[in-house]
Amino acid sequence: MRSLFLTICFLVFGIMCIAQDCKTFLFMSANAQIQMTIYDKKGKAIGVQSWNVTDVKNDGNAYSATINTLFKDEKGKEISKGTGLYKCSGGMLQADMQMVMPPQPQLQTSDVKLSNAYIEYPYTMTVGESLKDAQMEMDLTLNSGMKSKVNFKETNRKVNAKESVTTPAGTWDAFQISYDAYMRIQMGPIGVPTNFTVKEWYVPGVGIVKSENYRKGDLAGSTMITSITK
Repeated sequence: MRSLFLTICFLVFGIMCIAQDCKTFLFMSANAQIQMTIYDKKGKAIGVQSWNVTDVKNDGNAYSATINTLFKDEKGKEISKGTGLYKCSGGMLQADMQMVMPPQPQLQTSDVKLSNAYIEYPYTMTVGESLKDAQMEMDLTLNSGMKSKVNFKETNRKVNAKESVTTPAGTWDAFQISYDAYMRIQMGPIGVPTNFTVKEWYVPGVGIVKSENYRKGDLAGSTMITSITK
């Protein structure tokens, strides 16, 4: 009987911790502001992606937050902005895929329509674990008035290691995740497909703090969190 009682206590405690995990996630913190700097293959800053967390909602143990985004180039010119949703339930963070897709400076948009697609990041990960694939489609109206369609996929997602990562925003113990990415940008009759591989460093409760994009084995660009304000 005592053993059963202890088991139940541990289960209840575990459920409470998972709920607390969601509540304390960075992207579930109202008014949190996150700044990610984008670099080219030579390490030169070419833009800044900003996130502003608004309208955090709680339904039992499930949380959701609206995220407003703004992308500016290296000269401070506004390139694009948008709104997405982050969700968390049972310690599982679901990130709106448009939030994690590599920024595309050439796509200066006036309107965006997209499928509801999320990519999952479990709070508890283990090295060697495979994560769920994800796919998203977007219909864009560019500032020029031209219509465009973007298809983005992440496949073969795998947790490779746990490493210490330092950025201007802090130092974390992060999980290094890799995946194969496919992006096709359709403008009029012309479709341009791109295949690349990505390494990203994910911190439970925080999110992706650093990423590197590779094409044919060579570094093509990177991103890094450079500022967090709560």
